[in-house]
Amino acid sequence: MRLCLLPLAVLVAACATDIRTDDPASADSAGGSSGGPPATSATQGNDSGTPGSTSSDPSGTSEGDSSGIGDEGPKLDVGSGGDGPSGFGCAKVDFLFVIDNSGSMADEQQSLAASFPAFMDTIRDEVAAMDYHMMVVSTDGSMIQTSSGGSGSQQVISCSGGNCTCAPTPDCCEDACAMGQDTCFGVPCGGEVAVEGCDVELGAGRRFSSGGSCDLPDEVRFIDQDEPDLETKFLCLADVGTFGSGNEVPIDAMLAAVDAHNTDGGGCNEGFLRDDAVLVVTIITDEEDDHDGFFGSEGDPPQWRDALLAAKGGNETAAVVLALLGDNDQPDGLCTPFDDTGVDGAEASPRLREFAESFGSRGFVGSVCAPSYDTFFAQAVSVVDTACDEFEPEG
Repeated sequence: MRLCLLPLAVLVAACATDIRTDDPASADSAGGSSGGPPATSATQGNDSGTPGSTSSDPSGTSEGDSSGIGDEGPKLDVGSGGDGPSGFGCAKVDFLFVIDNSGSMADEQQSLAASFPAFMDTIRDEVAAMDYHMMVVSTDGSMIQTSSGGSGSQQVISCSGGNCTCAPTPDCCEDACAMGQDTCFGVPCGGEVAVEGCDVELGAGRRFSSGGSCDLPDEVRFIDQDEPDLETKFLCLADVGTFGSGNEVPIDAMLAAVDAHNTDGGGCNEGFLRDDAVLVVTIITDEEDDHDGFFGSEGDPPQWRDALLAAKGGNETAAVVLALLGDNDQPDGLCTPFDDTGVDGAEASPRLREFAESFGSRGFVGSVCAPSYDTFFAQAVSVVDTACDEFEPEG
């Protein structure tokens, strides 16, 4: 959702919303795209999380399988980092969640929170590659332009419901809080959490929820399989709130998260991205990422794909893209256009869909408007399973 801007000198009580919508076309069911798991009669709107019949169900079990899979379910092939008999298989997975934190995302974030524990249960039951990292980034893009003169910097603050984003960061948060606001970039005013440079940098892993600190170790912006209460910790990080920038840039955020300046020594996300791990990106947004001058991520889907693969050394077997998007333009789509409030509904996302589907069998798309994400995540495990089977570590 696109929100208006408030100069520091003038605090306006309410902002008009700039709502961008697409006309609904006859559109997609909430199930995955053709580039994802085997076709199934289930749609993403199925609250049970149990897909319909298929020749190869979302768990990865196929009829007549002679691989020796036991009753506990299939496991992702582990080749000890590629040292198995075939040299294929993954022992590590890096999960990157890119979650829209604009004002229209409350329902979608609740659906994610409801479905994540079952997703983790499936991972534990079916994934042998139990060395994994999980990181969450939001989609905040710069809504403001700042200028500096002889007397110092000009600050611009955008607020919605007492919650603010601002620039230049992080110093402007002191002024935002002094204006009587509740939070700045999701950090509560009042000194509970210190806002640092990485806390407000695009693509930096989150360390706090919309209500406070998630208590990660110092300088660490992701969690791993050794986290004793992983679900609770992830849900804290995934609570990105709904008062982020109305300039959602999920692709820019994704690419910044895995860019060398963030992942190399001293970077905000140091230690997250590993050369010998499969990277699984999950994008959750109810708006398109279309560059129109000031708004949106630059480039186009083929360029986005090339840039993500470049972060993985050009290894096409090392990246998976899952996406929950507006499906207004798809047959039997669940989403309706945004209503007058800019909160209910979604925007069709053909560019983001093209990006995810460009990964072929390693890309999977569902409807962000589905009442439950259980089926989507159940089917997504099959995508990750296949990617792990086919992973060829470099070197």
